[in-house]
Amino acid sequence: MLEGKQSVVSRARRAFIKGHVGTDHIASVLVQAWPEKMPAVKAGLMKLPGVESHQSDGNGKLIVTIEASSEAALADTMAIIESSPGIINASLVYHHAEDLSGDLGDV
Repeated sequence: MLEGKQSVVSRARRAFIKGHVGTDHIASVLVQAWPEKMPAVKAGLMKLPGVESHQSDGNGKLIVTIEASSEAALADTMAIIESSPGIINASLVYHHAEDLSGDLGDV
């Protein structure tokens, strides 16, 4: 439990130092792509800020996470993913917003 709290506090401190005190958004997205285009799709997704690839089934399905500073930025990234070459569909599976403006500990 403490490790998770330390991670949140560290992120909050970094955000505070960078002047970003607001809400942090993280989302899990299921991306469906043409299987033969998967290497290019993965490479393109990794170039997007805040996007990480986690698992692929080898048949065109890929799980990615998106971290963004606002719902608008999250939606923009989803739109870019959906309109990328080789991608058939991107479905939001999970979305969480963390308020970073609360207690930042001993910053």
